[in-house]
Amino acid sequence: MLIQFVCLWTALLSNITNVRGRWIPHGTECAPFDSGTIVIDSYQLYPENADFDQNQCLLYFGALFNASVVVYDPYKATVVLTLEFPGITRTKPFHVGGVAWDPYTNLISILVDSAIPHETPDHQISGDDYIVRYDPVKQELVWSLNITEVSQGLYGGQQDVEHDSRGHVYVLGSYPGTILRVKPDGSSIEPWYVPEEIDHTYSGLSGFAATGDILLASDAKNGSGSGEIYRFDMTAEKGTPVVVPRTPGDAIMSHDAVYLPPKYGGKVLLISEHDRGVSVLRSADGKWEAAEYLGLIPNDPSLDAGALNTATVEVSGSVFGVIEWFSDQAVSDTSAGNRTEFPLVDITPDLEKLLAAP
Repeated sequence: MLIQFVCLWTALLSNITNVRGRWIPHGTECAPFDSGTIVIDSYQLYPENADFDQNQCLLYFGALFNASVVVYDPYKATVVLTLEFPGITRTKPFHVGGVAWDPYTNLISILVDSAIPHETPDHQISGDDYIVRYDPVKQELVWSLNITEVSQGLYGGQQDVEHDSRGHVYVLGSYPGTILRVKPDGSSIEPWYVPEEIDHTYSGLSGFAATGDILLASDAKNGSGSGEIYRFDMTAEKGTPVVVPRTPGDAIMSHDAVYLPPKYGGKVLLISEHDRGVSVLRSADGKWEAAEYLGLIPNDPSLDAGALNTATVEVSGSVFGVIEWFSDQAVSDTSAGNRTEFPLVDITPDLEKLLAAP
């Protein structure tokens, strides 16, 4: 299956078309972006996660239900590229959720995951998951690995990805909450953090974000409304979770992606809480041994019914909430709903107010 997947990628990348816009050389700073809330016109985008490539000044979206990657130029307000994977895109049970720019290599990491654990009540572990490294400048596959060969069907729900300065790639799974680590050359993937009790019916880690050698991960605590943030040391041979105490201890009711906007130097953590909005934590010294809970930025009430905040992303100084609709009914013979307009809600003013409050 892995060989087949690589071949599929090779076929895909040899036939990429519709590439427009500029490819910015390494080291070029992206221009400030201050447009307020923007609406992306992209049929069936349904973004689960997003990241901004600061090398090429482009936004990457994991188009969840279509299992593709959509690349958007925010400065030109246009989709410049869509990566579609033969045998994967618009094929059950595949999703593409996690997508992240690696600031150390300028490569893009993409998670292709089975939808089954997310869509079954007991989070049934079934189907294949892959982690892929893509070079956006050369437009070619660097490597891909079959995660399922390591998890052996014991745990799954892969949905987030991160990086460290030594070249490792980290993959987060939610059921029951695991972290795998890929060697820098992509030669192998191994468990880095697995809980002592493996119960795939339990919903644990939901998202993570890195600053230096610190990896912060959110734990949904099985949807109990008593979620936590853990700190991991990425220099360690194996991951050990350490709770980050927060003051005041306001409840974080639900968890999805977490994010450290680059403009704040790793000192501000945003936690996406679906129908509630975005919770904001701050570590004054950036060590994340403790955190201040600054408050909640509610979702925009003008959004269509069913709107959920699944992630946040910064684009050159402006911070946006990524909005998803899980409840849209799929169009017949397709894998996603009929929605075309997807807003990125500018939460920068609200965020700045919380940070400035005494």
